[in-house]
Amino acid sequence: RVFLSSPGDVSEERQLAMDVMEQVPYNPQLRGKISLEVVAWDKPGAGTPLLANMTPQEAINQGLPRPSECDIVIVLFWTRIGTLLSDTHKKADGSRYLSGTEWEYWDAFNHAKIHKTPYIVVYRRTERLLIDPMTRDGAEKFSQIMMVNSFFKDFTNPDGSFQKGYNNYNKP
Repeated sequence: RVFLSSPGDVSEERQLAMDVMEQVPYNPQLRGKISLEVVAWDKPGAGTPLLANMTPQEAINQGLPRPSECDIVIVLFWTRIGTLLSDTHKKADGSRYLSGTEWEYWDAFNHAKIHKTPYIVVYRRTERLLIDPMTRDGAEKFSQIMMVNSFFKDFTNPDGSFQKGYNNYNKP
């Protein structure tokens, strides 16, 4: 199982990842040796309905395997951290998760610290986004980018050395 996690600004990457994963079992060297199940809330025919009587994250958690229940977790970021989760989802320190994507990352990470799985692969798109502060959503876009930057600060030590690995890419 491969869990695909991301906020909404990387839909092209999500689709590319799903397309690649759909082809893996048909690779001549892997045919008959591997099966692959993509776990993604937006996978056609395999996603989960977003019901009105629950938060989107609750619907995803009830309708799909959790990241910690998968073998591989792929996390994609660019300019959005995502939508703030309700206060029913809290970190060990009592603070709220900034988004479902952050919750999914930490669900996988905390499980992997103990059980050595899932394998977590984090990608960060580095292409610059131009923000016009005069537009209605300029402040929101800036705030989202700053939250993504804050998330990635946890990947380096105070001296600038890497604490955790992630992969940069410029464009899909």
